Amino acid sequence: MRVFMVAYGGGHVAALAPVAKKLEETGHEVVFLALTTAKNYLDKRNIKSIGFKDILFLADNAAIEYGQKLAANLEGRAVSHEESVAYLGMSYSDLAAQYGGAEAEKLYAQHKRQAFLPVASLKKALLHYKPDIVVATNSPRAERAAIIAAGKLKIPAVCVVDLFAVKEIDWIGKPGFADRICVLNNNVKDRFIEAGRALSDVVVTGNPAFDALLEEKTRQAGAGLRKQRGWDDGKINILWASQPEPLKHPFSNVKGDPHLPYDIENRLREFVAENDGFRLVVRYHPSQNDVFREGKNVDFSPAHDEVAAVIHACDMCVTITSTVALEAHIAGKPVITVDKSIFTEEAPFSKMGIALGVKEIAALPEAILTQLKQAIAQKQQESKNATDKVIESIELLGKHV
Repeated sequence: MRVFMVAYGGGHVAALAPVAKKLEETGHEVVFLALTTAKNYLDKRNIKSIGFKDILFLADNAAIEYGQKLAANLEGRAVSHEESVAYLGMSYSDLAAQYGGAEAEKLYAQHKRQAFLPVASLKKALLHYKPDIVVATNSPRAERAAIIAAGKLKIPAVCVVDLFAVKEIDWIGKPGFADRICVLNNNVKDRFIEAGRALSDVVVTGNPAFDALLEEKTRQAGAGLRKQRGWDDGKINILWASQPEPLKHPFSNVKGDPHLPYDIENRLREFVAENDGFRLVVRYHPSQNDVFREGKNVDFSPAHDEVAAVIHACDMCVTITSTVALEAHIAGKPVITVDKSIFTEEAPFSKMGIALGVKEIAALPEAILTQLKQAIAQKQQESKNATDKVIESIELLGKHV
């Protein structure tokens, strides 16, 4: 098959890159439209990609003029000027064609890139490349546009949802958007069914970005780290994956408590000091400039430690809203989240069945003991990884082409 994939940088390209690599290795052709920093990510992994600059020939002169104007004053460019001109120009041209010049100007002034949904441009790209199937993530602009365009052209499409689709369910949850939706777990699947998707539309695959957590070399790295640091002495190792809590939510007026991570850490320190069978492994977020304090049964994991190895070296994880919670869960470790953050609703790990959530810091000791029982009874993970499951969905859908 020829598979047309779309993703931007960060966690989204990380979810599709392993799928693209394996599709190519198994004889399929992949055309990967890489947005923002996704191209750099793919280049490092020897995965070929194209950008909007490579499909600019499909646009008219107005799109080029729009792009040159909008890209002229960009600061701190993460991508090339040529790519910015092409992406901004084609996206704005579609906006103007859909709403008219005056309304497009108003929408862009108010929402900037969030106003874009370049369906017309993606439709041109699909007509040019003639793929058998389209695969994109749950991002709301070019990725969403690619799947809408595929629907208009009767091309089967798969949407790979990286996490929980808290906001994206508003459009992905509507029948007709993509033929298959690949999701993280059964809790996310249930939400899509409740939103109106057919049971056969939604497949629990997991996120391919986290497959490395289940590789034997990662487990061995964790075992090696555990031995090297002396964490293999019989104590239960609790990973505290810290993160900053801002004074105010960046997109609302909700006030945060900057002392929250320190209050949690202090309670965990008290717990391990009072319970000699436990050890606390403290790992600060890269943006935290905290100086580690020595303490009874407390050790430190510096930033240069591989997160996956640290997860496997520990027996359970405590965090607030860090994605380390999800990684630890996938690695088969019990997870506890303190659900007192201004970001808890956006990273609802406990609601999604990934963690045991506590509302109060005082409840941590009891939660730790509860999760310890789960750790003892923990079942082994399935052998088939998320990459294989996503490809299975793509190939099954492709058989109907």
